[in-house]
Amino acid sequence: MADDTRFYTVEEARALLSQVRAVLLQLAVERRRGPEGSTGDVMALLEHLTGLGIVLRDIETGLVDFPTMRDGEPAWLCWRLADPDLSHWHTMHEGFASRRPL
Repeated sequence: MADDTRFYTVEEARALLSQVRAVLLQLAVERRRGPEGSTGDVMALLEHLTGLGIVLRDIETGLVDFPTMRDGEPAWLCWRLADPDLSHWHTMHEGFASRRPL
């Protein structure tokens, strides 16, 4: 991770979920438009997530990771569009399949 990485607490990440959900839903709309979708709009939406330090892992499922610290080590808070709340995490070296409850 870069030295300037923004680390989120669970509460901070949860506070952003409605904003992240809106971005992911708009991405889905733009992608459904196909070639008529605005590439500029898609790029702006992706840059918005990146600007927040959030990593989009899977655009199909709306899977995102928020950088966090867990027991003094960098980790990811793992959330996807279908999840009602932020409730899982995994280490930097693992992925979605290894996520654990908070």
